[in-house]
Amino acid sequence: MYTKTLMSVEEYLHTSFDDGDCEYVDGEIVEKNMGELSHSTIQWQLITILSEAVKRLGILVRPEIRIRTTPSRYRVPDIAVWLPGDIGTRIPTQPPFLIIEILSPDDRMVRVQPKIAEYLAAGVQWIWLVDPEERKAIAYSQQNPAGMACDVLRTENPLIEIPLEQVLQAL
Repeated sequence: MYTKTLMSVEEYLHTSFDDGDCEYVDGEIVEKNMGELSHSTIQWQLITILSEAVKRLGILVRPEIRIRTTPSRYRVPDIAVWLPGDIGTRIPTQPPFLIIEILSPDDRMVRVQPKIAEYLAAGVQWIWLVDPEERKAIAYSQQNPAGMACDVLRTENPLIEIPLEQVLQAL
């Protein structure tokens, strides 16, 4: 939901929000739909599963971190994953390799699709969109920006594969 709060990028980057982080879109503060139990459960399950890949691949997994997609836009994905290397300090300066967004019951695809396109334009290689209520997922990539429904959440270079059922079993 959009609020009418307007501020500069610098103000945004130095602001903490009481009810969880907000996104910044062209001067406006955009509240995120706060996840319910199913959202939080899927987020925790994915972080737990990805922790095995952290050891094997040296990836960096971070929940709810601000990502700069354009000079006037900052998003806060549910989970962001970087390949080994320097990603910057405070606010990452390198785009994540993988972003995972988990739909909350109030989220609408019409509002999520522009964010997916924004992530891809910013250089994110893979995006997984998980819908706990529908028990479905869509994988987007630089090679397939339109996305494709999937039963296995997957990336390449490096290969990460997580069966959707393994993620959903926590519900």
